[in-house]
Amino acid sequence: MRLLILGFLSFMFFACFSQKNYEKDVVSIESIGEAYYEIVSGPIGQARDFDRLRNLFHPQAKLTYSYWSEEEQKNKLMPMDIEGYIEKLDYLDKRGFYEEELYVSSESYGSITQSISTYKFWMEDKTAEGRGFTSYQYFYDGNRYWILSMFWMMESDKYPIPTGFLNE
Repeated sequence: MRLLILGFLSFMFFACFSQKNYEKDVVSIESIGEAYYEIVSGPIGQARDFDRLRNLFHPQAKLTYSYWSEEEQKNKLMPMDIEGYIEKLDYLDKRGFYEEELYVSSESYGSITQSISTYKFWMEDKTAEGRGFTSYQYFYDGNRYWILSMFWMMESDKYPIPTGFLNE
């Protein structure tokens, strides 16, 4: 019996300390932003914590990338859920990717917050660099914040980011 109790206590100890705690990531809009950039950024070979990323997004979250199609000469959308987004991030640890926020502005009412964020990114392997513009919609359920929607677009010659959205 004593061995059984000792085994149970050992199991509980390791279970409690091996679980990842992401509560601090979702206490504010700012903490979600900091967590997001920490998760996606890192050197070649560093695995990303996609469970931590999933925790930032509401289960019904919509993620949409907007881009200019040269072929069709129009703006297009690439909608996805969080799992589709994670699939597209598969290269992060292979090429070394860094993203840094340049500007953020938020407005809130009740359980709704709308944020505009601009960022710069670069690859450790020097294959790409640039800037982008993201619109976030957050939901506060009374206990935590969730990203409900993420809608973004990369800066281009056709669509330069206005200087008012840059703190460089």
